[in-house]
Amino acid sequence: MSEKINSNALENAFNSVPDSERKSLISLTVVLAGYPIALSNFVIGGAVGVGMTFSKAVTTLLVANAILIAIVLATGYMAFKNGLSTSFLSRRVFGKKGSTIFSLLLAFSSVTWISLNGDIFARLIKSTFTWWPLPVSITAILCIALWTQSAIRGYKGLEIISYLGVPAALVLSIVGVIAVGKSSGGYASVLSYVPATTLSFTAGTASIIGGWIFGATITPDVCRFAKSTRDLIIAGLVAFIIGCFGLQLAGALVGITTGNGDFTAAMGALGLGVLAFFAAIFCLWTTQDNNIYGASLAIQNVLEDTPYKGKIQHKHIALAVAALAAVFAALGIFNYLVPIIQFLSVLIPPVPGLLIAEEAFIKNSKESLKTNPIAIVSWLLAGVASYISLKADIFIPPIIGIVTSIIFYVALSKIFDAKLTLADSSKK
Repeated sequence: MSEKINSNALENAFNSVPDSERKSLISLTVVLAGYPIALSNFVIGGAVGVGMTFSKAVTTLLVANAILIAIVLATGYMAFKNGLSTSFLSRRVFGKKGSTIFSLLLAFSSVTWISLNGDIFARLIKSTFTWWPLPVSITAILCIALWTQSAIRGYKGLEIISYLGVPAALVLSIVGVIAVGKSSGGYASVLSYVPATTLSFTAGTASIIGGWIFGATITPDVCRFAKSTRDLIIAGLVAFIIGCFGLQLAGALVGITTGNGDFTAAMGALGLGVLAFFAAIFCLWTTQDNNIYGASLAIQNVLEDTPYKGKIQHKHIALAVAALAAVFAALGIFNYLVPIIQFLSVLIPPVPGLLIAEEAFIKNSKESLKTNPIAIVSWLLAGVASYISLKADIFIPPIIGIVTSIIFYVALSKIFDAKLTLADSSKK
């Protein structure tokens, strides 16, 4: 192919989203909400709920989600202003070549979550329908193939599924909350609940932020379609208040009522297992197609300096991402869940911190550099700090990663930024 493919087929991977392709407030809100509306948020909420009193659980959910929303709005504003995806936005910090390292990590993270959820949902199908004939590995591949159908169609595909998935999740949440009120103890038992085994505020907050820091980090992929700052703020607040906090609160209520932190099992105990299963289909779909979409954009950033720039359509990269995730799922990635999540929880959180530090404090974009060593060093130091926090069980590892990345980046930039810029200028 000698000519480049048009930008629509590439999902504007290499350029700012033009004004003519920016989306309405309703569309932006629904697509943004579709991402955090995930089965994992019900599960996280249930785990937090059964380990705390109700008032403490609500406080934990509010604090953790306020932090996530702050990250979404801060990085989302950068994407809206520049019209760029998460991967291309990272060039402002890492430099052109340096951003490919982050893009590869982003793609790997997406593939991990896609394959992991394919494996988990396949197991849920097998346990829910005893007559299901296919093994977990094949079932997981079929699930991922389903999610790919919307991802390959770009933003429009995400939009269609979100219009189905968001209402499905809301219905599931509302029915679950109503069922809690109709249970033997009603809401009074929720308010008076005392956990047998307590979960600390730090552990609860860490599980919420750790579970969704990756999601918050890649929301610029959708936020770049916003028409105005007002639309971005409204969409971001509504999407994550409903998608994260709302679903987690519903999960906590159901978990407390049944004494079971496993949301699916808890809904089954309330006689709503079938409803939970079918709603889970859309909850997973609206999240995993976003992951496939984000991974595709990340890989386009890696291809930018190669002969393949602009020659591979978004849908073809999305298919390749899904195929790799299907292979991982078939090989049983579920068995390696803990070390993978810990690895990602250490390296992903510092990146939004670096973006915020550059945009708010340094204000000297490194897009013209091949690699910004200040960003790489700050990223690694923040990763070490986050790892120490994780292993020593000190505070909240993702927050440690974000805060320390800002401190390191600002401090090192103040010392070396001028020399770095001067050295780059002398090479031109």
